[in-house]
Amino acid sequence: MTKKQVKGTASYEGALLMCQNLAELTAYELAGDQVLISDSTGSSSDILQSLMLMPGVRLASTEMARGIATLGTSALGVRCLNYPDGERIGDFTVLFAENGGAERFATMRAWVDQDRRLYLIPDEDADEAGETSFKFDRGLRKVGQPWADKADRQRGLAEAMALLLAEGPDSRAV
Repeated sequence: MTKKQVKGTASYEGALLMCQNLAELTAYELAGDQVLISDSTGSSSDILQSLMLMPGVRLASTEMARGIATLGTSALGVRCLNYPDGERIGDFTVLFAENGGAERFATMRAWVDQDRRLYLIPDEDADEAGETSFKFDRGLRKVGQPWADKADRQRGLAEAMALLLAEGPDSRAV
């Protein structure tokens, strides 16, 4: 996507599907449609490893960041953008709780490596594109650039969207 293209319209149903598939593809279980809970067995740090999901929302408010910082868990705004050409893109905003604060990372894209491990990486066209990426494992954690080159980046973006927008568990099979 380039900034010059017409912005897509957001789809709540697409965002909800992406949240459901996100739970299936990671070390989380979906509780309702707004919390990913670590599927580990009853550790006292489970709440810190959990993610608050906000399907259809782009997290931007200062109040939300303060709340996330207070909770000590991170939040993920998940939007599914539908473009006139039929393309659907996942748009993620991360409020990452760390050291008593919460940092905002907007316009993140889902990316998957060769072993189907899921990441969020910055959109290369974003105004605020940084170098921070996130890996889903027992909690959302900051990592460096996970892709090897431009071709690997494009492959991972396409595969991640196919997995996140798949209808039904059989569609997510390797």
